[in-house]
Amino acid sequence: MNFTNPNAFWLLFLILIPILIHLFQFRRYKSLKFSNLYFLSAVNEEEKRSRKLKHLLILLTRILLIVFLVLSMAKPFWESEAMQSEVNLVVLDSTPSNLNIAEGKTNSIVEQNLSFVNQLYEKYPQDLKALNQSAQTVEPYGDISIQEGKSQFNLGKILEENEKSEKLLLLSDFQKPVVDENLPFFQDSSKAYVFMPPYLQKPNNLMVDSVWIAPNAANGEKIKLNIRIIAIGNSEEVNVSLNNNNNNQLIGTQQVELEENGIAILDFPIERFANSNSRSFQLTLDGDQMEFDNDFYFTISNQERLKVLSLASSQEHELINTVFENDELFELKTELLNNFSFQDLDEYDLVLVHLGNELNNFASSALRTYAANGNSLVVIPENNFDQFPFFARLGFNEVMLTNKSNQNTLVLEKPDVNNPFYKNIFNSMESNLSMPESKLFMKWSGGQDLLSFVNTYPFLTVSGVGDNIYAFSVPLTEEYTNFTRHGLFLPILYKIAFSGKKENKAQYFYLDDEVIEINIPNLKSGDIFKLVQEEQELIPDQRISGNQLRLILPQDDIKSGFYDIINTKTTRTIANLALNFPKSESENSYYTLPELQELFQNQNNIAILDSYDFASIDDYIAETKKGFPLWKYFLVLALLSLLAEVLIIRFFK
Repeated sequence: MNFTNPNAFWLLFLILIPILIHLFQFRRYKSLKFSNLYFLSAVNEEEKRSRKLKHLLILLTRILLIVFLVLSMAKPFWESEAMQSEVNLVVLDSTPSNLNIAEGKTNSIVEQNLSFVNQLYEKYPQDLKALNQSAQTVEPYGDISIQEGKSQFNLGKILEENEKSEKLLLLSDFQKPVVDENLPFFQDSSKAYVFMPPYLQKPNNLMVDSVWIAPNAANGEKIKLNIRIIAIGNSEEVNVSLNNNNNNQLIGTQQVELEENGIAILDFPIERFANSNSRSFQLTLDGDQMEFDNDFYFTISNQERLKVLSLASSQEHELINTVFENDELFELKTELLNNFSFQDLDEYDLVLVHLGNELNNFASSALRTYAANGNSLVVIPENNFDQFPFFARLGFNEVMLTNKSNQNTLVLEKPDVNNPFYKNIFNSMESNLSMPESKLFMKWSGGQDLLSFVNTYPFLTVSGVGDNIYAFSVPLTEEYTNFTRHGLFLPILYKIAFSGKKENKAQYFYLDDEVIEINIPNLKSGDIFKLVQEEQELIPDQRISGNQLRLILPQDDIKSGFYDIINTKTTRTIANLALNFPKSESENSYYTLPELQELFQNQNNIAILDSYDFASIDDYIAETKKGFPLWKYFLVLALLSLLAEVLIIRFFK
């Protein structure tokens, strides 16, 4: 045992005080004995012996009180392993996951750890140096600077630049990559480390995993946005809201509650088109578990109009063309079948062919190639149809005309709502739904019937490797059918039209993406673009290749949210960039206190503090400088001596 203040032992002379008090308390008694008081004399002798023992015990407790008080003032300590090196380097983890709130605290982990750094600077201003995970200096009482784009913990660089540091105090949330990626450094016994983890058990979280546009939307004017949400650990009820940032409009809200580690897919219908180049959306998860990653940003580019080509022999087909008269959705062009330049066929997203008795070999071959490339082709017969070989090459077998003498109409069967084609069109089918009627015109075998007559003859069939060739078995004129006047007509034609059109994906990126590629039409090789978010302007390294803009993000400066991509020459905003926290920061893969203790149980160079507070750090540093302190225990013994004296005086008879 060693002493920090051995001069305090001079105070041991105070032991004389209780000894002198004890001596002056003795009394001399003169004994007078009477023969008839023999037994009383025996009692007096017993009381005198009892009082003498009581005085001695009181004297002992007073001496011990002084001895223990002097020892506590001398500050004794045991030498410990911690004394082999001093804590002289503090590393503050300021990655985004440290915005979570630790157990039993009201501030975020990074705020709590910064307060520990401030207190350490106050108490040990000459002995400590504080850095963040990127080896940048942390100033006391400075602003908290979260490096949103930095998800890696660069311990190697920190140790290389601070070779003389004997022991490192790590203030972090201890996400597993922080430990796992630096295990070689922690296992190096030439360096010492102190850990103070904030979690006793793993925290729970809910995160947005992905966002995409569902294929084959319900109708032409709306698309369905799907959102995949993952629960990490136990989940609670969370409110999910979707906002259009272009006009600050709330699109909708939904409640979601997941099982442990469960997954939910939500959908929101949104307008297909907007006037801006792109639309910016923000998802917000509102719940008690949501601390730092409750916002998710993404954009949807303005989709071009669907290009539709209508080819016919001669006659107009106004009923069909009215479907595609919406100028916001479609760009319709009508051409004569045998006068069209078929080399331009690939420019169109949908081709409708009204087929009679005229179709040359070049046109037939071009249409088959167009369909073989996965494009949507709709074939509608005219009343003079005779192109059976063309139908056969499209995958329809045994094509023949029905008996034209039979001009009676038949009712169509109700469609199968379980057919994937009708997904997002029908949720259920009413039993009393009135179906359209039609005359018979032609029939075939092969393909998949989407609509059929009650006698099982086909009315609308889909064929092709990609289910992209659609054929009607009757001319869509009032002479043959009332289908064009029925409520099924518009949604089915819309579904056919948009089934072959690939929706623009919901576009979003993460802050740890080093290179971002964005497709932007009409790019020029000499253009230079900057990123603007409120008052922040950045000109990243960039490259243009065709219509693709490649940006190399400046990791130290970039933040989450939306950035306008602005042409520096024209000052025009050409696109929006949506950036989110790195997904790894939201996954909640943490080492808890028990896990760290088990992981490093055999390593003497690593100390793990049991409590997440400044007192734990302060005590450990005191032990580092002065060994394991014993003065508190001697002070307790002094108080126990005082208590013993009180008890002896009160109860000892």
